[in-house]
Amino acid sequence: MESRRCASAMEIEPVFKGAEAYLYLIEFAGMKALAKKRIAKDYRHRVLDERLRYERTVEEARTMLAALEAGVTVPSVLYVDPNEKLIIIEYVEGVVFRELIEVEGCSERVRKIAHRLGENVAKLHLAGIAHGDVTTSNVIVSNNDTPFIIDFGLAKKTRDIKEHAVDVHLFLRSLESTHPEHRDCIYQAFIDGYRSVAGDYTDKILAKVDEIRLMGRYVEARRQRTVWSM
Repeated sequence: MESRRCASAMEIEPVFKGAEAYLYLIEFAGMKALAKKRIAKDYRHRVLDERLRYERTVEEARTMLAALEAGVTVPSVLYVDPNEKLIIIEYVEGVVFRELIEVEGCSERVRKIAHRLGENVAKLHLAGIAHGDVTTSNVIVSNNDTPFIIDFGLAKKTRDIKEHAVDVHLFLRSLESTHPEHRDCIYQAFIDGYRSVAGDYTDKILAKVDEIRLMGRYVEARRQRTVWSM
């Protein structure tokens, strides 16, 4: 019965169309919720496509539940139907962190939120989870200034320090690309929050972030030299 109601909800227009999934704003069990449905890919073999979407739906739900158990502020998982490639999650009232920074810059409020976000990312990593896309666009700041990490579509269970460092690197890159004038201020607050939970592990993460950034600059320099020689 619940599955049929969820299927009928997919008849409405999505509020967001991503490369892998569509998001729908629905009512579920009397509350506002978001339905995330992974869409079929015509370029993939049908059987392979079905299997990939099934497995990724299960993995996303599992990592979100593991994050909740680790004390990370993420939306609650309300319903999962792997056969329909569907996850229904709690709708968080608030503002996207990126938009808040655009309005307030590196205000005291923004620094406190960045600090709490750093705490949450550290809890993720200590629980053996890499989010895969930690950016200011994937954080919803609730009405009481709690940062909720969203979009676990690329998340996975891993204790690989490089995967954890990629999360931190991506957050720094998101600051550089959209809020360069506030990068150092917000990033420092984020790292302070991370260190308050992860302790000495933070230094290992930052060393790995430096390696990733050096490699990125090396690849970019090689690309530029190749274009120039051509």
